[in-house]
Amino acid sequence: MTPDQRRFLAGLLTVRGWHVLVDRGSPVPDRIAAFALGRTGVFALVFCDALPTSTDVLKIRGDAEQTFARFVVGGAQFVPHSVDIVLLMPRGSRAAADGRYLVVDETSFVDTLTHRAKRLRAERVSELAATAAEKLSTHSYLCADDAPQPEAVDAGGLFDQDDLRADARTAALARPFSDWMTFLDPDQLSLVHATFTGPARFSGPAGTGKSVVALHRMAHFAKRSPGRLLFTTFVRSLPTYHERGFAQLAPHTVDRAQFKGLHAWATAFLRRRRVEFDLDNAAIKDAFSKAWRGAGGVLERVEGTDRGYWKDEIDRVIKGRRVTDLAAYKRVKRVGREGISLRSSRRQFVWEHLYLPYQEVLDAQQVHDFNDVISLAVDELRARPLDSTEAYSMVVVDEVQDFTLTQLQLVHQIAGGDSDAQLLLVGDGQQQVYAGGCTLSEAGIPLAGGRGRVLRTNYRNREAVLRYSQRIDAGNTVDDLDGGAGVILRDSDPTLSDGHAEDVHVSRRDIDRLLPLAIREAQIRPDSEVAVIVNWPNEVFRYLRVLRRAGIDAIALENDDGSQVVPVKVGTVRRAKGMDFAAVFHITEEPPSDLAELPGGARDRAEMLARQLLVATSRARDYLWVAYLSD
Repeated sequence: MTPDQRRFLAGLLTVRGWHVLVDRGSPVPDRIAAFALGRTGVFALVFCDALPTSTDVLKIRGDAEQTFARFVVGGAQFVPHSVDIVLLMPRGSRAAADGRYLVVDETSFVDTLTHRAKRLRAERVSELAATAAEKLSTHSYLCADDAPQPEAVDAGGLFDQDDLRADARTAALARPFSDWMTFLDPDQLSLVHATFTGPARFSGPAGTGKSVVALHRMAHFAKRSPGRLLFTTFVRSLPTYHERGFAQLAPHTVDRAQFKGLHAWATAFLRRRRVEFDLDNAAIKDAFSKAWRGAGGVLERVEGTDRGYWKDEIDRVIKGRRVTDLAAYKRVKRVGREGISLRSSRRQFVWEHLYLPYQEVLDAQQVHDFNDVISLAVDELRARPLDSTEAYSMVVVDEVQDFTLTQLQLVHQIAGGDSDAQLLLVGDGQQQVYAGGCTLSEAGIPLAGGRGRVLRTNYRNREAVLRYSQRIDAGNTVDDLDGGAGVILRDSDPTLSDGHAEDVHVSRRDIDRLLPLAIREAQIRPDSEVAVIVNWPNEVFRYLRVLRRAGIDAIALENDDGSQVVPVKVGTVRRAKGMDFAAVFHITEEPPSDLAELPGGARDRAEMLARQLLVATSRARDYLWVAYLSD
């Protein structure tokens, strides 16, 4: 190296905890001169006087990832695409990033690397540096600290894929959850790198890392493509939750990645296209109330049903599938609602005395409901697809099992609407908490050619928590989101030992006293995330008051944007979907023991309650407390 190049790197070696591996060859613009490893990540350093071409960038990234592709530390495989490319430019060059690389000069180099979010523990950095020092014979190892001795570290070395799959994973999984940002199980990593020629689907039981793999796949794609990305879902609070994780995986691509709920995306899109609509919650409720006055006296006598059941019939079955005439409604398959047999005459009554009056009130007031907004967006996109400034290079959809047919059609159109669309759909049929679903093929989304993959290994829950959730009878058969057989939580493989899971049967008058007591007795670490999960929205405000009266700081889960340091989050099962917490306290009713013996609507309701129980309990990583309420 020239004296200037050596001085450039020397600045980083004055910072404790940083390791540098320098290529012994002469630095050239399209070749990596050194690797830097610290708590903020792993960086491939390239000296250059001008910005490289896209072809050169891809070559540099390929070399960097190949170097670290099979490094195994503590039983887990390093994620190659987490290496960041840093271009070391002459003094005075403006610091920049385009999502594929960072640009620094000598004055900004050290601060740029050291002042980022910490992604690795110090001991993990040392282990990874030791592995690299041992395996990269073409590099010189430098560190300001006492150099770690490779022979003293169980680094694992370089393995082929078959060896990795056969290796015991216990050591890899007994580590802080944040390590998944940089280390993945080989089975997960293979899905990150898999090549698909069109829409793809990842399914599997709770805790198998579907969303983590999807975020890594987004990051892997973003570091190779300059295009925009979209992460969307039906759950309003989930995009913000996953945006924080993506920001750690690919911090300088966040300006190109949009994390937004589907309804929020659709309303913003329609306003941008100047498509008129009036979404008025009060008017929607009033329209249904007026329709219910004419039909409720008959429908509430249908076994085990209530007003909410029939509102879902409109939202999920009729308008969610864009059913426009009675004949089509009589033919439609009511997925997840088969407990109530709606023969032809009953469907005719629902159509004529509930749906049509509801729609007539909306039309008279020129008001739209949420289904109308989704349909308007689908129609607008089919008429005028996204142009080059609006289009997305990749679209990821989470919790897809709860999407209606029309919502699936919308995300397909957002991704381009053809068989080559870069669309990744992630979900688990057993966690469906909204009835009336459909298959991907019904929505016109092709999955031919082996583009559906199933994850089976549970990485989230410790054994006690997993065993508790596996005992819940939440449907012993589920599909894989496209009509095939899926894998249920009961069949997933445990990996983490220990943990704590208990339940109590509590009277409703005692729960306000026992919940704060249970949270304190659990002695959860102050920096761990704790959730109180309930079934219904009105219960959120009740238990927020209970906790605050007891002196426990708490916040509603839907108001949590990640900036508040609050020990306890309170939210519904539907708001907690897709998330995980160190400890979960779930307040619910105990589902009936034998669902098959229940009549019609009561069975549908009990099955939904059981699925809510499964979703809530499987959110817990280490500690689970379930309170079954009774009078």
